Amino acid sequence: MKKLKAATDTLVELAAIYTGLLMLAALLFTWAEGTAFLDSLYWAGTTATSTGYGDISPKTNGGRALAFGLMHLSIFGIAPLIVVRLIDRLNEDRDAFTHEEQVQILAGIERIEAAIARLEAERNQPGA
Repeated sequence: MKKLKAATDTLVELAAIYTGLLMLAALLFTWAEGTAFLDSLYWAGTTATSTGYGDISPKTNGGRALAFGLMHLSIFGIAPLIVVRLIDRLNEDRDAFTHEEQVQILAGIERIEAAIARLEAERNQPGA
């Protein structure tokens, strides 16, 4: 899981993976259906986004299997990764302390503990 996160950590990496997926699908569609590469790239783009205008559609079983795989991989594989990365960028933990705040809090706790220890020592002195 860590390798998947590392490989898709930025939106640029996800865009590269998505572009590679479209190129591969277009290449396979060209081979399976005998269409021009640019037409196949157009088909891959409309199929991956689930738009599918229908002007170019697979006629062979191989083309249909490719369309099925591309639709599911883009919707259930790539899209969730993009959404998670976008949400991760937008999600800000407003309750998280900065390093400086943590240092100040620890220093304050140390002062309080020292004051308590001093008061307890004064209270336990004979004649007090």
